[in-house]
Amino acid sequence: MFKIELFNKIADNIFVLRKSNWHYEGVEEFQLECVDYVNLNPQVVLLIFCHHQHCFTLGRGLQKLAPESNIKLIDFDQSTNLDFPLFKLKRGGGLTFHYPGQIVLYPILNLNFHRLNAHDLMLSILGMTKNILEERYQLNHLVVDKTLLGLWCDQAFGRLKVASIGLAITRFNTYHGLAINVLKDDKMFNHLSSLNPCGISGDFYKPIEELIGVAMSINDLDLLISDLEASFIDFISSQSMIERQMSSVATNLEISF
Repeated sequence: MFKIELFNKIADNIFVLRKSNWHYEGVEEFQLECVDYVNLNPQVVLLIFCHHQHCFTLGRGLQKLAPESNIKLIDFDQSTNLDFPLFKLKRGGGLTFHYPGQIVLYPILNLNFHRLNAHDLMLSILGMTKNILEERYQLNHLVVDKTLLGLWCDQAFGRLKVASIGLAITRFNTYHGLAINVLKDDKMFNHLSSLNPCGISGDFYKPIEELIGVAMSINDLDLLISDLEASFIDFISSQSMIERQMSSVATNLEISF
């Protein structure tokens, strides 16, 4: 059950909740309770950072690509036998996966209040993630893909996906969000080879630990979460500054006339 007291206030109107090894049952319902709170308090931003137990989630359908796109997405066959629980969600999108070595960020905020649209917000979050990974791990050749929304790493043998994103919107409030594959997990990634998360081959998905070739731990998850938290505060603060500047310009225009 949602209570604002569960969150830590880290800046003006920005509250953060961190949860470890969170079982996915009830997660979407909790987010919708958060949405109800933000809908009544549109100045508030709620950030949930977590990692989930092994599971799959399934939305209402794959993203729609431009008619001229030569990319063919593959729908998930719901008769497939899965090694982990499957949760059907109200969001759009296809099959996604979660495991304890993955960072998940659910940003719950009012788009109208912050003068944002969902697509630009997703690109901004992916951009933050790209900058953090480049700075902390010198992970080069990262690309924010605007078509197959996600963060990809260009390798000599092809492009690999390290982070996925998808927002659901209700009453101009966001929920669901970002997943970054950080630690290796043979149980999950071996299973992905026979699946098509987000409509693409599971072989495209790689964890950061494998890409940098250095052993990582749960401590790295905490460090990355702290980096993302700081980046999001800066992002929201910059949006607030833009709002104040626009308000000031509008006021001056009214006075001029």
